[in-house]
Amino acid sequence: MSLRAFEKLSLLDAGLESRVNRAIVVGGGFAGVAAACRLAGEGHRPLLLERSSRLGGRASSYVDRESGETIDYGHHVLMACCTASRGFLMRIGSSGTVHFQQELRIPLRCGGTPTILRSSLLPGPLHLAPSLIRFRPLSLRDRIGVLRAGLALLVRRSSAEEDFGSWLNRHGQSEQAVLRLWNPISMATLNASVDRVSAAAGRQVFRDAFFVPGGANMGLFTGPLSEIFEGAGSYVERRGGEVRTRAGVARVLVEDGAVRGVALVDGEIIEGDAVVIAVPPEIASKLLAEWPEFSTLPAAAARLEFSPIVDVHLWFDRPVMEEPFLIAVEAPIQALFDLAQIHGTEASGSHLVVSQSAADGWMTRSSEEIVRLTQDALHDLLPDARGATCLRSRVIRHPRATFVPAPGAASLRPKARTSIDGLFLAGDWTDTGWPSTIEGAIRSGVAAAAHVERFHEVIDGFSDEDCP
Repeated sequence: MSLRAFEKLSLLDAGLESRVNRAIVVGGGFAGVAAACRLAGEGHRPLLLERSSRLGGRASSYVDRESGETIDYGHHVLMACCTASRGFLMRIGSSGTVHFQQELRIPLRCGGTPTILRSSLLPGPLHLAPSLIRFRPLSLRDRIGVLRAGLALLVRRSSAEEDFGSWLNRHGQSEQAVLRLWNPISMATLNASVDRVSAAAGRQVFRDAFFVPGGANMGLFTGPLSEIFEGAGSYVERRGGEVRTRAGVARVLVEDGAVRGVALVDGEIIEGDAVVIAVPPEIASKLLAEWPEFSTLPAAAARLEFSPIVDVHLWFDRPVMEEPFLIAVEAPIQALFDLAQIHGTEASGSHLVVSQSAADGWMTRSSEEIVRLTQDALHDLLPDARGATCLRSRVIRHPRATFVPAPGAASLRPKARTSIDGLFLAGDWTDTGWPSTIEGAIRSGVAAAAHVERFHEVIDGFSDEDCP
């Protein structure tokens, strides 16, 4: 009789089976919530533990005291190629919280010249060719060069050890093409410039999104992300699971190479035979610090390079944008979103979010300086902003917003399954095959939950030969 089968029978004989929270998920960000929802939806009763007062992690929200408006700590978007995210939202009944474009349409402003990158009815990847041929920020020679490089990305594998900037240089991309097309896309999708990300990461963005008709269609959240997490928590609880906030985990309990549960910071011990750690790698390492031989994987991931994002919220006394969002090229600011339009709360004023990726140069600036720089840039980009009055502002910094998929970074990202019996890892930093995005986080949570399900099938499905 196997040890696991013996333990199972002992619990049943003692009548203790119902007392054990068999599947524990640590961390209430997208990765942990996705894992808990998958488990709950498949008939398990997970316990989801979050140390803060609300679910959401880096994607959580807060209530602005002045306006009473619920605001996300970080502004997020999806693309239509984010299939795991769409499946997660459909599972919890929140598909309506994201509005996807019916066809790709990205408004850009380069040096005061408006242009639109859009798809056509041609099959992929030719659906972008007409728009690129008419892409006015680039010369005709550069546009043709971009199409050639795009073809090379499609048909050739790219190295995870070479940076994307070097790859583009080898494939004849001019400095102007990199500055006005490749780099803005890299910054928007990978939160880093082309010279910091691997060629393989750059290729994935174009292969999975822009080269697939409809793949890059923008998905804008129609309300604060807190609504999604509230819906996810309710989904878990309606199916017999439990969600506990203000429940910080101090360590994972491991004995003889197998999970036994978790210990909370207040000393409470919670038993469980499967634990999903869905927290940042540096925290995951601390949860396993008593067992150095088991903490090496998250410790390695903690060496990943991270890139900051700064979000600047500006409230104006009148509408200042015609489009719900806009990408600025060769400007001091990058991405602009009109939340009044996107959330459908338009009144006499407007609420803009300027999202600055790879914002290393902004982290040491004061909030006042950032707001002043942002407003000056808006006056150049948006004619209607010149006569508008900024009623108030808020600057939100994210020093470790996403990790950089740099050359060699893939080797630092661990698999979901660990050498500990019943312990699984989740988070956008794990080996999801995706960059540091909501999609990557959700994929990791779903994968970890699937491992838990298979693990429970093994210990539940012991055969006659396991018994005396």
